[in-house]
Amino acid sequence: MSSKTLKSRLYLGHVYHKRFSPFEHDFRYSVFSLLLDLDDLSELKNQYKWLSYNSFNLFSFYDKDHGLRDGTPVKDWVISRAKDFDVDLENAKIYALCFPRVLGYVFNPLTIYYCYGSDQKLIAILYEVKNTFGDQHGYFCKITDENLNHHSKDKIFHVSPFIQMDATYHFKGKEPLEELDFKIDERIEEKPFLLATWTGKDTDLSEKNLLKCFFKFPFMTLKIMTTIHIQAFHLWRKGAKFYKWTKPPNKDVS
Repeated sequence: MSSKTLKSRLYLGHVYHKRFSPFEHDFRYSVFSLLLDLDDLSELKNQYKWLSYNSFNLFSFYDKDHGLRDGTPVKDWVISRAKDFDVDLENAKIYALCFPRVLGYVFNPLTIYYCYGSDQKLIAILYEVKNTFGDQHGYFCKITDENLNHHSKDKIFHVSPFIQMDATYHFKGKEPLEELDFKIDERIEEKPFLLATWTGKDTDLSEKNLLKCFFKFPFMTLKIMTTIHIQAFHLWRKGAKFYKWTKPPNKDVS
């Protein structure tokens, strides 16, 4: 798919989790998500009154929330890490799918970077995963025609105290065009353990719609964090096995 059809977008949708083992448990919550062209970040404030780059606003995107988390431009980080996997993104178009800061506060369990080469084809995806302990790790996937909509990575980063480390992620989804349709099928010993979906319908990224999102989701980040902890309590109450926190890998991307 050509990157010409991609642009910065806003999606209205849901996050859904379903656990299959050793008991079933599921939950869903409404969210809005942004797909941002990393080349256009410095122009956000000029384009949208309520959306800023590295400065406070109703909504904002900060480099220090991603990548090295020290303020380094996130595109530079993605390009640098891609070199470790022999992928040249110097002239690439890179888009970040994420939740924005809302009144200065954000938690992104997952940020997805879609990377397009000079031939305008999707050539890599970087999945940036965070946990509630403040840790972060990235999974880098080279993309070909064969694995465009389905690719896998062994889990090496602790996310939930109720999910063991010996697992495999199966990432499934289409490029984020008119709709967002992304799934993580987490398996243990090849058996389904957890399904997580992130879906949304394309909505015009405009000042009007951003303001609507603020009044519809004024405490979205707080809702995400609260939901995570409430569902953790339910898992504990149901008898889910507890796994200790493990130190993240030495490398920030695998």
